[in-house]
Formats: sequence, C-alpha cells, structure tokens
Amino acid sequence: MRIAIIGGGITGLAAAYELTKRGHAVTVFEQEKTVGGLAVGYKKPNWDWSLEKFYHHLFANDQETFSLLDELGLSHKLIIKRPVTANLVSTIQNEFTAIPFDSPLHLLTFPGLSLADKLRTGALAAFCKVYPFWQTLEGITAKKFFTAVGGKRAWRIIWEPLMTGKFGHFDNSIAASWLWARIHKRTPRLCYIDGGFQTLTNALAKIISKQGGTINVQYPISSIQLKKNSNYWKFEIGNLKFDKVLITVPASVAHNLLPIIHKSPTIDHLSIPHLHAQMLILETKEPILRNVYWLNITDRTFPFLAVVAHTNFIDKKYYGNRHITYIGNYLPDGHPYLSLSKQKLFGLFLPFIMRINHSFHWSDSSDWSDLFIGYNAQPVHQLHYSRRAPKFETGIPNVFLANMDSIFPWDRGTNYAIDLGQKAAITIAGE
Repeated sequence: MRIAIIGGGITGLAAAYELTKRGHAVTVFEQEKTVGGLAVGYKKPNWDWSLEKFYHHLFANDQETFSLLDELGLSHKLIIKRPVTANLVSTIQNEFTAIPFDSPLHLLTFPGLSLADKLRTGALAAFCKVYPFWQTLEGITAKKFFTAVGGKRAWRIIWEPLMTGKFGHFDNSIAASWLWARIHKRTPRLCYIDGGFQTLTNALAKIISKQGGTINVQYPISSIQLKKNSNYWKFEIGNLKFDKVLITVPASVAHNLLPIIHKSPTIDHLSIPHLHAQMLILETKEPILRNVYWLNITDRTFPFLAVVAHTNFIDKKYYGNRHITYIGNYLPDGHPYLSLSKQKLFGLFLPFIMRINHSFHWSDSSDWSDLFIGYNAQPVHQLHYSRRAPKFETGIPNVFLANMDSIFPWDRGTNYAIDLGQKAAITIAGE
C-alpha cells in the first residue's frame, strides 16, 4: 500500500518504521527542518551531543523503547542513573530549600506532614504502584480520591500545588486515573540516550529510508484531497496519491487538513482542552541547582512549574562543560507568558531563580538562553477521558489518527509515542 504519514514526530516515525518493515510504500511529511517532534534536538557549536528542546528521559520500565533500541542496534547507547527528584519547600524563615522526594525514606523525613499523613501518603503511593485497574479511577477526580486516601493536608502540601501549576483552572477536574498513572509508571532510575534522543530519531529516519520509505522535511501540508475512484477513496497530497493516510499531528490541525473528519460520528476529541508547553533553556557557567535533577515548584507564587537541571543527570562535558537547566511551564491559550521574548521571560523568572539559589550569578557575557513552545502539547485528562480520546479509526475509510491525545491514562512521553505508532501501523496494515 501507498501510505502517507502526516507528522514526523516519534509516533509518525515508529509507524513508518513498522509499515516499511512490512513492505509498504510510506511517505512521511514533516513541516520542520528535522524529524523528532517534541523529542527533536538541537546542537550548539561547542557541544558534542544534541539537546532536546523539551526535557526528556526514560523510565526504567519503558519496555517499548528498549525493545526498539535493541532492534535498531542501539541498546548500548542507554545511560541509566538515579538522579535526585525534589520538592521546593519553604522554611520558617520564608526561605526555600530543595527536599528530596523520591523514596519511602524521603517521605518519612518530609517536613510539614504528621506521621499519620506520611503513612497515608505511603499507602496511597503503594496502592497506585500495585493497582492495575485505572478504568475504575476515571470517574473520580484526583482531588477527591487522593484526599480521601492520602488526607487533606497531604493533598494541600504535596499534590495540589503541582496539579494547579500544571493544569491551572482545570486542576480540580483532572481524573484520578491520570495522577495514578504518574505514580504507577515512575521509577527512581531514569534513562537517557547517548548523544541525545536525536540518536534515536536519526536511526529511525535512516532505516525508514533504507526500507524504501521517504521522509520529506520542511514540507507543510495545508490540505488532503479526497478523490473517489468507483467505490474507493484515493488521497492526494501535493501531486502524490495514497491509499491510506495516518495523521499524527494535533486534532485541531488534523481537522484543518481534512475537514470531513469533523463530520465523523466517532470524533469527540476537539472538545479536549489543551495546554502549551513553554521551555526556557539556560546555559550557564554556574549551576542553578546543586545535586538535584528535577525540582518540583510547590509554591504557586513562583511563575514556573519545574526546574530541571539536565547536567545534574548527564555530564556537562558533553555540553562544553556548561550547565544546562530547563525551566518549564504549561500554559493555556492567551497566557501572557506565551507572547514574551526569552529576555523578558528570563527577567521575570530571575528573581525566583535567585530565591532557589541565592549564590547564582547570571553572566551577561557568557550565559545564554533559548525559548521553545510546544503548542497543544498537553491534553487535559478530565473525567472519563478515554471516551473522548481519539481512536485510530476516524470513521472515514482509510484515514487514521494517532497523536498524544490517544495516550491514556498515561501522560505524553517517548515510550508511549513509540507504542502508539507501532499499534497504529498494525491497525493500518490490517493485522
């Protein structure tokens, strides 16, 4: 079959790899200069490795990714470490300190919670780790369930600031199944790929081409034309004809490409709210965080959600011996931060960075920043999300849809994108 794949992110590449492996003629269309989607990397002249525009790591149980790396001969490229995850906690003196929060021992020593709170929180975490039936949690909010099991104080101190920071006014409508999945899947050990995730995307692009596929970059698609030949639909993109189409871009873009999808009785996902991922990346001579990889910001007076010190996970020698730090946010449409330049955004963030690290000094002569926005990167998992999430079959013959909205109860991530692309390929191939 001649198959078009719209979008060269991890989902599109994983699907293209599986389909070309089965002998199908696949053409991938990607509007950016390089493939990779949210996992795309970039490289400075003084770096040996590429860096993702949005922070990335793998969990130690991401078997779909490990299997793919093994198949591509890249298993030796895996780096496995146990970096520190911490929460920012205010002290009596109104100072802030990073408190590790990634083990049972850390929970027992965590400030602000009584022993009863800690025991209930531990029981809640243990339940989420072993309980497999997430569907039963889809009809109850995270706030209601986590408050009932873990207690109101633990919810207020640990979970509520993070939920509000990520989802804003949607925070009290998030399904418990989403927060269950965050705890169920997480592992203390994290993994990275030698050379950056671009190592994986480059390998996929190379083998897709070797297997007869075509990847067109800087090729934006404005529309997909349907041509009826007897009782069979053909699809035209530019002057190319295809038997089937897989769309991996966000739902709103998919509907612009092929408005007929909007008439499908199986489609309800345009009603799913989305947030935009905003990432300010700082390269500095001095570290912003010391020893901590991931810092959750639990004080909502701060204008950002997380600080991720990439070079506290991966050696800074690969990045010109400079410290790389991500400062991340999830923002709704119209948020004023989305229109700020990187200079203005950094100026807004700097006083709060200084509250985390009083000794940090920004050097105007040698330090720099980059700013990236991933539009519609985060679907909002409200009650009964799985009923609204897109299925592979759109109701339009030979038109398939697979994007981050299709991943549930999990949050977005490389492992789930690979799994999604592989399953979409099997569906398209009729297996």
